[in-house]
Amino acid sequence: NNDGGVISMTEGTHSILFYNNDTEYIIFDGTNNSATATASTRTRTRAGYRAPEPHQDERTITTPDVLYASYVPNYEAEKSLTPDGLPVTMFPRTYTYLIRYRFKSGLQYVSQAKGALAGMAEKVYLNDGHTGPEAATVMFDCTLRDYGPEATVKSFGIPDYPGDHYGDGTRTTERSYHLNLEVRLHNGAMKTFEFDVTDQVKAQPRGGVIIVSDGLVITDEEGAAGSDSGFDIDGEGWGDYIDIPLPL
Repeated sequence: NNDGGVISMTEGTHSILFYNNDTEYIIFDGTNNSATATASTRTRTRAGYRAPEPHQDERTITTPDVLYASYVPNYEAEKSLTPDGLPVTMFPRTYTYLIRYRFKSGLQYVSQAKGALAGMAEKVYLNDGHTGPEAATVMFDCTLRDYGPEATVKSFGIPDYPGDHYGDGTRTTERSYHLNLEVRLHNGAMKTFEFDVTDQVKAQPRGGVIIVSDGLVITDEEGAAGSDSGFDIDGEGWGDYIDIPLPL
C-alpha cells in the first residue's frame, strides 16, 4: 500500500521482489525465486473463433489485470530495534493498447463486437519486466462508438522484449501480429474481419494506439433484417454472449 509496511527478515544479504497480487485473472508462477517469477493470465475461449496464420497454436487468453512490480537485487538486513526505511518504486508490467476499428459503412447494422490480438506475449518476468518468447492471443470485448468498435486492451506487450523482436534479417521466421474483429448484426448474423497489424505493434511494443479501417463494411444486403433477405445467417455464434475465463 502507499503507506508501506514492515517485513521481517533474517540478517544478511537478500534479494526482494515486490508485486501487487490483488488481481482476478493473473496467474503467478515461480515466485519462490525472483529470477524465475513470472505472471501470465487465464485461458479464454470464444465459439467460432478461427486463428489466422501463423497463430493457430497460440493459447487464447483473457486480458491481464493492472500489474506493478519492483526488484531490489541486494539488500543488507541488519539487526535493529526500529525498521529500516526502503523506498520502493513500482513499475508497470502490463501495458494498454487503444484499439479502434473505423467502419466505412454499415455500422448501424452492428449490435455487438468482440476482438482478438494475436502474437502478444504470454508471460512477463516480474523482476525486470522482460517477456518470454511464448506468444498468445488476447481476447477482448468492444464498445460501439460513432466510428466503430473500440477497446482498451491490457497486455504484457510483445514477446521477447527487449530482445530481437524487431528482427535483424537473420531469423528464420519474423514475428507477426494480427487483429481480429467479430461482429454480430441486429439480424443475428455474424461477420469476421482480419487485419495484419505487424507494423503498428512492432512500433509500439508496450502499448499504444492501433487503428484499422480497410474493408470494414457491412452491406445493406448483409444487414437486412430476417432470413428471407437472401443473406445466409451464420448459426454458430457466441452462445449467450459471455466468454468464460477458464482457470487452467
